[in-house]
Parts: sequence; C-alpha cells; structure tokens
Amino acid sequence: MAEVTVIYGSEIQTIQADEGEILGDVIARTGLPLEQPCAGRGTCGKCKVLVEKGTAPPDEIELKNLTPGEIALNNRLACRARVEGETRIVLSPIVVYSNKIFKGSSRYKKETDVPLGLAVDLGSTTVAAFLTCLDNGEVAAGGGGLNQQTVYGSDVISRLAAALDDDQNKNRLHRLALASIIQAVDSLNLSKNIWQRIQQVTIVGNVAMHHLLAELPLENLAYIPFQPHDTGAIKDARPIMDGIFPERVQVSLPPLIGGFVGSDALACLAYFGFDEPAGPMIAIDLGTNGEVMATDGERILTTSTAAGPAFEGVNISCGSRAVAGAITDLVLDNGEFSLTTISDEEPVGLTGSGLLAATAAFRRVGLIEESGRINPDCGAYAELIHTGEKDPETSSPEYGMIPKPCMEYLKKISQDDKGSRRIQLTPDQDFYLTQLDIRELQKAKGAIRAAVDVLLSNLDLELGDLKQVILTGSFGGQVDVDAILEIGMIPPVNKDAVQNIANGAGYGAAMFLTEQGFALGERLAKRAEQVDLDTDVQFHQFYIDGMKLAP
Repeated sequence: MAEVTVIYGSEIQTIQADEGEILGDVIARTGLPLEQPCAGRGTCGKCKVLVEKGTAPPDEIELKNLTPGEIALNNRLACRARVEGETRIVLSPIVVYSNKIFKGSSRYKKETDVPLGLAVDLGSTTVAAFLTCLDNGEVAAGGGGLNQQTVYGSDVISRLAAALDDDQNKNRLHRLALASIIQAVDSLNLSKNIWQRIQQVTIVGNVAMHHLLAELPLENLAYIPFQPHDTGAIKDARPIMDGIFPERVQVSLPPLIGGFVGSDALACLAYFGFDEPAGPMIAIDLGTNGEVMATDGERILTTSTAAGPAFEGVNISCGSRAVAGAITDLVLDNGEFSLTTISDEEPVGLTGSGLLAATAAFRRVGLIEESGRINPDCGAYAELIHTGEKDPETSSPEYGMIPKPCMEYLKKISQDDKGSRRIQLTPDQDFYLTQLDIRELQKAKGAIRAAVDVLLSNLDLELGDLKQVILTGSFGGQVDVDAILEIGMIPPVNKDAVQNIANGAGYGAAMFLTEQGFALGERLAKRAEQVDLDTDVQFHQFYIDGMKLAP
C-alpha cells in the first residue's frame, strides 16, 4: 500500500492506495472533482493533473497526449498515471465562467421578510442555482459550477455504466451530484441571514441525473426498455440530500416525463407556456443531452437526443469550457478574421459557440464543404489565389495551390500523421480546428435536427405553421441564430421566429417552488407525450440528412 495525498485548493485529502493503482480511481474515492470526458479510456487527453511526488513513468498514451513541456513539469493524465510509492498530486481548481443571463431582482435585500427558495438545474455538464423570491417568483440571483460527476465521463451513458458496474460507484455518483449542487449554491455567496430565509429547494434534471441523485434503480433506464424506474415526483427529498440543506428546508424533485426526458424539460414546458401556447411552437434545450419539445397548440411531444458534449467544447481538439480566454466567436472577412474571447483574454481554447461560429464562417467561404470535409482548394477564394509561379509556402503536391489569404490569416491547412486535415486558427499559437472536430459538431447538430424533424412529422406540422422556435440552455440561450440556420441545426424557419431564452430549465424550476407551480408541473408531466427516437422509423434518415452543413 502507498499513501496518496490529493490537493485541491485549500482542501487536502490523504488516502491509502495500492501500488500501481490508476490515479483517476484514487481521486474518485476522495470525491474531489476531476474531469474525464472519455470516461478514463485515455482518448481525450483532458484529465491532466500536476504530480509533485511519486507515480510510475509516463506510458505511450501519456507521451502522445502531453507536450514535452508538460512532461518536464510532471503533468500527467489521471486515467493513465499509476501510484508508485508515496504520491502527492495537485488538482487544478475548476472555474466555470458564468455568462448566463439572469433576471435579477434586489427587492429581497430591501424587503427582509420575503421568503426565499432555491431552484437548481442539475445538468449533465454544469449545475445552475437560482435564488428566488417565493411571494412572486422573481429570480434574484444565479450562479453555477461544473457537474463533478464528469470524473466518470462527460455523457450519462458512461455514468450509468459506472454505477451499474459497482455499487460504490453509484454511491460516489450520488455524492458527486450533491457536491455539485453545493458548489453551485455556494457560487451565490449567500449570507447567513439569507440562508435563514430559505424555505424551499427544487431540483430538476434529466432522467439519469434524477436517478443518480435519488439513488433509484438504473437497470430499466440503462437497458431496454430505456425507461425510468419511477416518473413520480419526490415531494420530500430531504432523506436523499445527506444533510446538505437545513432540516427546516423542504426539498422536492418534480416528476419526470419518461424515457430520457426529465424534469428539466418539464421545467422548460412550464416556463415557455406549453400549457397554453399561442400556436404551434418548438423549444430546444441545447446541451450534452438535447431535449426537444414541440406542440401543435394541443398535443405536446417531447424527446431527448444524445447530442454529445461538443456544444460544451468537450471532445474538441482545442476545446475549452466558457472560461476567460475561451474563443466564443470568429469573424472571417475577405481572408482576414478576428477572434472574440471571454474577458478579451488571450485565447486558451475553443468553446462550443466558437466551434459553431468558426464552422459557419469557413462553410460560408467554401473552406468547409457541405459534407463537412475541409476543402484545401478553398474555392470561394479563387479570385484571390496567387497567379504567379508556385510558391512552395503556398502550395503542396497534395493540396495544390492554397489561396494566399487562407495561408496568411489561417496560417495553413495541415495534415497530421493520421491523415486528418486541420485549419490553424492563430498564426502564432497552436489553436486549430480539425476534421474530427467538425465531425463532432456534425453529429451533435445532426442529432438535434433529426429530433426536431421527427416531432414535426409526428405532429403533421409544416415549417410555416411554427409561430415560435425557442433555443435555451447555457449554449442555446446565447448561440448565434444566423450560424445555426446556415449549417442547418434547426429547419430553415424565418429568423424572426427564433428566440434565444437563457436558463429555461432553471426558471421553470423556480416556478415549481410554489404549490401552484409544482401542480402545473405535475399536470404537464401527465399531458406531455414522450417519443422514442430509437424506435421511430424516420429518425435514421433524418439523422443522415441532418449531418449536412446546409439549411
């Protein structure tokens, strides 16, 4: 046995581990946060930790994913590095830049007798918390943090598999969910006086998050028929909260709709007025698990599709969450382009919105084709191609002539040892967009588009029938509408019908803090119909068509 010390900011934990044990497994036992988007398979290179002491030499996969500088500094991959003697490792603090849009109200500070509640959206990737005035439903403040369950994978399937594999994993996932909720609530920086006024807590999430939090049986959800163990509301959830909230606080979990359509989608239905719609409408919660909701004015259909974590910047070569310096936009104009980063800091990576903006911009000029293939000829720049003698810096036997603007401002289109083309985004830093990154975006947008098309077909709705298309979620609430219409993530509706509304699930959860709001949620859960995409005969063809980067 060996002693392993894990340091996360001011928190230090020391535990015993077997010689040769994987660091990621050791860290998971501490409950401290560690992101492993590929579920520890060694394919993403994202779970980097700083080793101060101990561990065996890096293996082949680490050498491939770590730069010489990182290896010299003794950065290691937690999913590959192994304990060797007394070991001490440092976890980088997780910082989630919260650029959400909140409907703030300061009334609760002046009117100190107003009772308060907390609405929590337990998302697969991020967790948001909202302080709410219970007398009129005003959302006073909002904050968020990372879902620490990502140590078991960025997708819910990986987490369900881990929980089914080991009861201890199931309990750890439950506790990581609680830790994530605490982190999100702590981001609100509530004073003791404010805490004394909190009476209600409502937590919404997708079906997997709900079941892992509530420690419900997972077999029916993880295997055929892929249905919840129980869709009913948990009106008194204090027994499963492990004492993280005061005893006087009432904690509740609203009902689920079915399949993988959970109480977060139900909250969106409530907040967007699906109980009394003005006419046919669609709402899409864009995230790792994309929920799509549609109504023809009478029936309400819902579905969930595994869009994957590309919208969060995960599984992208130079991907980044929304932190300072993350690239959120790219504008290309006659060969010149500019990058927009959070807080105007130097670029650190590409967010989901940055990935979308770059793909749409390069698609617009022909650098990326409708099929998603990177086009080395960049035909849209034909009039700008150098017409003199071939310059070895602007041509190659494989690609032929490359337009000078593409060479000067995109730096180059290169090809790695696997034959995957990539577009360099910065002239002096190693940020780029690869062919595989574009495929990740295509898979995500294809899944969303297919889900929308299935629901429209089931409701016999034409595009012209839609009065409103709502995009919500931390990504959907701010995504560029022109870009998603250009690449065909949603059907080619009139742009004026599309609306970005942030935090639909969080604001719906805030509605559920009152008896009337909770009752509305229960009525909507009974009324909404869940469509299983895996059994829908049209889904496969819709998905193939949806992969195209075209309206």
